[in-house]
Amino acid sequence: MQTQNRKPLPDLLRGVAVVLMVFFHFCFDLAYFGKLAVQTNVEPEWVALRILIVTLFAAVAGFTTGDKINPARQLKLLACAMAATLGSWLIFPHAVIWFGVLHFFFVAGLLAPFFIKQTTLNLLLGPSLILLGIYLQAPLFNHPALAWLGMMTYKPITEDYVPLIPWFGVILLGIAAQRLIPTGWMTLGSAKSLSPIRWIGRHSLIIYLLHQPVLFAALGLIFKK
Repeated sequence: MQTQNRKPLPDLLRGVAVVLMVFFHFCFDLAYFGKLAVQTNVEPEWVALRILIVTLFAAVAGFTTGDKINPARQLKLLACAMAATLGSWLIFPHAVIWFGVLHFFFVAGLLAPFFIKQTTLNLLLGPSLILLGIYLQAPLFNHPALAWLGMMTYKPITEDYVPLIPWFGVILLGIAAQRLIPTGWMTLGSAKSLSPIRWIGRHSLIIYLLHQPVLFAALGLIFKK
């Protein structure tokens, strides 16, 4: 995914997603160390928050997709995805991340530019993929070679799982929004008071990579003395 001529609205929405993500992981870490009685992977309100966070990231990624694959960004995403896998193996060896949000965005970044001019198709296919991912589960997709597609009959043991279906449907709706949302809306969120959130949105990738190791290490030092 690539962004040309940055506008305030995408950065603001991405920044909001990052803030929510850091809050989510902070609570997850507190629960891990036994300091907060929540189950972020099970309790409906936490599941809903995670869905909201991923939806924001995916919608903005679609909204800022260019008409060509960006090789430099794709290589960066691939490297970061591999780093997330390695980091999860070191911290959570029982639940390694093998197709999390960064892996998803790497694959989506290869596919999305081919849909950039297909507004009608995106409006039809986007909701269809979302519904397919929600309501269809089949043993076929439990196979390790197909599990990244989604539609598994069970929740895999991993700290982050963002399968292509249904989430690519959100990307497609974001792409469609490029042509449907009035251009003037792109300046929403330009207020100076919101500049810290926009800054966070502009640096979402590095914050994503660093925030959880920093939080986990800091809380580990505090609670394991």
